[in-house]
Amino acid sequence: MASRVKVVVPPGAGASVNGPYPESLVDVQGQLYFATNFFDGSAVLWRSNGTEAGTVQVKSFPPASVSTVRMGGLVPVGNKVFFQFEDPGTGKELWVSDGTGAGTHLVKDVTPGPADTRFAFTAAQNGRLTFIREWKFAPGNPQVEVWRSDGTAAGTMEVANFGTLGELVAPSMLGNTLLFFLDTGTGTSLWRSDGTTAGTVHLGNFGPLATDRYTSFEVGNALLFFVATPGQGTELWRTDGTPAGTSWVKKLDAQAVPITQTGFAGNLGLFLLRDGPNTEVWKTDGTSGGTVRLEAFGKFVHLLGALNTSVYLYSMDPSTKRLRIESVSLGGGGKTSVTTLPNPYSDQAYAYPSVQRTAISGGKLYFSVAIGTSGPAPREVSLWASNGTAAGTVQLSRTLSTGDEYASPLFPTGTGPVLFVASKSGSGLEPWFTHGSPATTGQLAEIRPGAGSSVPDGFTPLGNRIYFRAADDTNSFQLWSMPATFSCPAGLAEAE
Repeated sequence: MASRVKVVVPPGAGASVNGPYPESLVDVQGQLYFATNFFDGSAVLWRSNGTEAGTVQVKSFPPASVSTVRMGGLVPVGNKVFFQFEDPGTGKELWVSDGTGAGTHLVKDVTPGPADTRFAFTAAQNGRLTFIREWKFAPGNPQVEVWRSDGTAAGTMEVANFGTLGELVAPSMLGNTLLFFLDTGTGTSLWRSDGTTAGTVHLGNFGPLATDRYTSFEVGNALLFFVATPGQGTELWRTDGTPAGTSWVKKLDAQAVPITQTGFAGNLGLFLLRDGPNTEVWKTDGTSGGTVRLEAFGKFVHLLGALNTSVYLYSMDPSTKRLRIESVSLGGGGKTSVTTLPNPYSDQAYAYPSVQRTAISGGKLYFSVAIGTSGPAPREVSLWASNGTAAGTVQLSRTLSTGDEYASPLFPTGTGPVLFVASKSGSGLEPWFTHGSPATTGQLAEIRPGAGSSVPDGFTPLGNRIYFRAADDTNSFQLWSMPATFSCPAGLAEAE
């Protein structure tokens, strides 16, 4: 089922979660591109058609004294891939490749000399690469610039320079439009750019924004964002990237309060508002009338996900050290208790449970639960699936990774099964799959036979295959792949 594509890291390099391994996997018009970085400062850019013979080095770079990971940030643009690469003479700068060695080169030394260019954001836009450069030319005075590149030095130019206007907040793409905020500390301005000087437009000024990672999210054809201003309260705004389409939606609270989480329920947006010790659950379609508070909890709750017409949330009771799952109807009508998960370590110190990762696939919620210790590594991590009922909330595995540097991924394949990483007696961490019940949960492959772990990660779909990295019998991380669609293998064994 899973098979090695090619040995791309020299055997014996080891299986440390810090590498070296295939990384930054991207799809460039049906070809897989990725990088390998080595501890001596050497690096290789690769492309692959999924076969051993068709997995080739595009360009190999000899060892060099560099300060960070040498190659990364691969971004496909048409039939080319842009990436960030560090050389001692130029620092970290923008490179491009057309898939050939001769066509792989430095685009431009944007920050001349050995100093690095800080790429705060990169994205494909209108057949070119748009990137935001952020740097500090004087203490406390950050400078923000928008650039575009067609892969040539002449075609790499500054589109807009904001001087000391402010620090960059929450850049994102809305369709083909770049949207970003600039925060001066006393106020925030919203900007859009189509990658041209004339198309870089100021959309509005606001008070201080909630600047955590949940500041903005896309609903329909608009980006929704929150403005939290002392004295003005917390408001929901929207923008479609035009001045006319940037407007106030609704006042959410009379005080400046944090938005702790966002999510989705079909074409609706969800967000949690923290008001002192209380948590409010909201839904929005981007309009004032469609922005509704569904329920309020007198405690801290977290978003687990949405199924059908319900939103599922979880909270941790510190006195019992157990996780409780509750649901709220998207149509309103109060909250419902779904179930409380067991905790076999509840009588032990520091054994507080927390949700580590979540995924939705095939009409079920999947989530991993870590039981804490006094240190950074959990004592146990288990995988659960739920259809939204108590009877349909089941434990699938208790042997996910307990490392503090590697958490088992949860990867929906897009065809129903979810991939995760677990172990069983006598073997290490290997790729597993589940359809949401113990009877349909099994080990996908034993990539590294024996007690060693293959520690798979970096799952990337391309065509009818899923590519990932895994440590195998070469005692190094190599490029592996598996079919995106598969039936349950024979001999299923539940993860212990």
